[in-house]
Amino acid sequence: MFYSKVSKYLLLLKKLFLNNIEMKNKKIVWITGASSGIGKELSYKFAQKGWKIALTARRKDKLEKINKQTGNQNLVCQADVSLKSDIKKAFKILEKEYENIDLAILNAGMYSSVSINNFDSNVFQKHMEINYMGVINSLEQIIPKMISQKSGHIAIITSPTGWRGLPKAAAYGPTKSALKNLAESLRYELDAYGIKVQLFCPGFVSTEATPVGEHSLPGIITAEKAASLIYNSLSSKKFEVFIPNNTLIWSLYLLKFLPDSLAHRLIKWKTGY
Repeated sequence: MFYSKVSKYLLLLKKLFLNNIEMKNKKIVWITGASSGIGKELSYKFAQKGWKIALTARRKDKLEKINKQTGNQNLVCQADVSLKSDIKKAFKILEKEYENIDLAILNAGMYSSVSINNFDSNVFQKHMEINYMGVINSLEQIIPKMISQKSGHIAIITSPTGWRGLPKAAAYGPTKSALKNLAESLRYELDAYGIKVQLFCPGFVSTEATPVGEHSLPGIITAEKAASLIYNSLSSKKFEVFIPNNTLIWSLYLLKFLPDSLAHRLIKWKTGY
């Protein structure tokens, strides 16, 4: 009887020890904008691959649902990325739970079509607060952490609208241009600490943010497909990764190298302006 109890006790200790080792060996990813679209699909993808995930977005109910669907093994860190105080609070929860953070995917963003007929400075400000300052607020927390680790990986989600101005993207496009310049600037210093920086540039992706009538755009892919391509490209040495890497994306990319007059005519022709 005594030996049976000792044996059970030792077996329990062994399981706890192995579970602790397993937890320490699991990689940690922080995903912003995790409640929908690409961010949500990335959460599923990383969960399938055995990562521990810190989920950040405004909608806590959505995050809790994703956590439940992925085995209740992840951390819900609710925050509005545009609010510095929110991100700071969320990151404290993250740091308390996880010793190191291997990867940060800064994906939170918004898109709203604008034209000269509904020109509203508030729309532009909101885009800048979420798409650009949201990344800045997140970087303010993650950079010191990764510097102290002397390792890490930062992935920022951008857009082809950041390469050259496109119709109706006057509020959205400049925020993505700013992110590209930001990443290029930070990359030099972060290299010295072993911190990898990548830009992921999805083309047309069908998400909640896709305007009605645009789900049949040429070359459009699902958020699940985009997430899979992003996941598979994280090991790439490329700084800027096109999602998907197809003719359409390359055509948009090459527009920025054309003379302005020619690019302007081509865009007008393709968009009907």
